[in-house]
Amino acid sequence: MKGKKMHWAMTAMLAILVLSVMLAGCTTGPPESGTSTSVGTTATPPPFQPPGLTIHSPGNGSYVPEGNITVAVTVDHFSLVNKFGEANVAGEGHIHYFLDVLPPTEPGKPAVTAPGTYVPATATRYTWQNVPAGIHVIGVELVNNDHTPLAPPVTTTITVMSAMPRVRILSPGDVTIAGPNNFTVTVAVENFRLVDALGTPNVAGEGHIHYFLDVEPPTDPGVPAITSTGRYVPTTDTSYQWINVGGGFHIVAVELVNNDHTPLVPPATDSITVIVGREGAGAGGGGGGY
Repeated sequence: MKGKKMHWAMTAMLAILVLSVMLAGCTTGPPESGTSTSVGTTATPPPFQPPGLTIHSPGNGSYVPEGNITVAVTVDHFSLVNKFGEANVAGEGHIHYFLDVLPPTEPGKPAVTAPGTYVPATATRYTWQNVPAGIHVIGVELVNNDHTPLAPPVTTTITVMSAMPRVRILSPGDVTIAGPNNFTVTVAVENFRLVDALGTPNVAGEGHIHYFLDVEPPTDPGVPAITSTGRYVPTTDTSYQWINVGGGFHIVAVELVNNDHTPLVPPATDSITVIVGREGAGAGGGGGGY
């Protein structure tokens, strides 16, 4: 009996020892060198992007048809919402379109101008109607729900000309006698700036004149208005003298072109017929191209 008690005692001690070893193996501690652990991270919020506003049509300094002017804009990092007059919420609001006035930017004061000169909208396109010919200032501004400017203000403005370029032959008159061998063509140019920048990159609203003799002005878009027949001369002068012109009927033409000699879109041309020498003289050629 005494031996059995010792046997059970030793068995119990062995069980306790095994349990202690198992528990020790389950104990967590700092990771050993060279091991990795998964550590929770907090995502870094993206950097703040300020609101942006760009007029992408029409171009600054461009010519637009007389009557209606459509303004198209791009808005970045700003929500356009139809909450006119409601409480302000950061990052949202609408657009104010302006005609012939500068966008107001006084903090806390509604960016509102005289009736007919501004329009609140959530659309990124607006058409001003019945705009008279002339030079006009187009403005846009991002505003809060209560129509006040953002802080700092976000505005942009451009200038456009609401009339198409035009060229007219003032003299000689159509179907009149000119010469006898030399005659001068004088023109009037409207809504277009003549600049001595032949062959340079195009700038909206500027360019020069091509004078033509005995050939119709070329008007293919993007193709230089240069002819292989008759004569032509590029210049910024509003008059040009044709010399050594044969007697008879001749076509006289002019065209406004871009700096790179290509036609305007739409084309701006004028042409007449003249009689060189005395009336009834035989027709003569204009000679080769310049």
